Amino acid sequence: MNKEIVEKLSALSPEEAEILDGQKNIRKDAYTFSDKFIVNSKKLLGGGKQIDLRPHTRFIDFPEHGHDYMEFMYVYSGSITHFIGTEKIVLERGDILFLNKHARHSIRRAEKTDIGINFILSNSFLQYIFHNVENNPVMSGFLTRNFDPDGEAEYLFFKTADCFPILNLMDNLIYAIVNHTPDDYTISTQLVSLLFSYLSYYKETLANRSGALSDTALLTQQISTYIREHYPQASLKELSEQVGYNSVYLSRKIHAAFGKTFQELVQEERLLVAEKLLRTTQLTVDEIIRTVGYENQTHFHTLFKKKYGTTPYRYKLSAQQR
Repeated sequence: MNKEIVEKLSALSPEEAEILDGQKNIRKDAYTFSDKFIVNSKKLLGGGKQIDLRPHTRFIDFPEHGHDYMEFMYVYSGSITHFIGTEKIVLERGDILFLNKHARHSIRRAEKTDIGINFILSNSFLQYIFHNVENNPVMSGFLTRNFDPDGEAEYLFFKTADCFPILNLMDNLIYAIVNHTPDDYTISTQLVSLLFSYLSYYKETLANRSGALSDTALLTQQISTYIREHYPQASLKELSEQVGYNSVYLSRKIHAAFGKTFQELVQEERLLVAEKLLRTTQLTVDEIIRTVGYENQTHFHTLFKKKYGTTPYRYKLSAQQR
């Protein structure tokens, strides 16, 4: 990350300077209008902002509190320890913790090199990007329950320290927010949407979560998992047998949940895998076509060119030259 950005994030804040001078407690009036210590987005999102970041306050235990917005913390260096109820969550460098607006938590004292970055996302910002993650069962379900006024406390904990694409994306998001430009909102929207997509794609990074999935969310997750694992020979008949619905009813459920047919979802997954294989392997185009489950090469070429704007062969050559 840019050296100037790192210096801004690690510099002492006025609040931290007061703490080091002997201030014993967090000044709650800087965060809330409520006696229940609900951190208010209006206190933190000035000037009509829809998204912003704030380095976590160090050198003091941060008492239990809630938020009237969805928050996520990214640990840039060191470690930050959260308590959600009686559950202890330790975030190391590169980890991400999402908390919905119904969750309450406390945070143990962080030292000078423990840099946690809190991202404040307004409800209107989240509603704007929601359509970009509707096909992502984990994140879309999390957002839906966040918006529910009677929703339960829920968190998502991602161990992303070894996932370079996400670390790189977080660096870009931090840079975009700290260096304000006229295109702030557009860039931030795209980056947060992409972050949600990456967290779904790199599903192995989800280390822990709380909150029960609804029946619909669970079915959506089962459908997505089946397609990711069986895309070369995926069939609606086999999926319907796995989830216990007849294929006609399941087909309607899939279209209602994803806005697409089963075959369209399978096609998307095949093209996604094919694109990755073209970029990252020495397999020939013909081998990749067979690997992802297509027998009709002409059909595959037509679909690929429609999605990526070029032929698979030219895409592979271009990727190798980068």
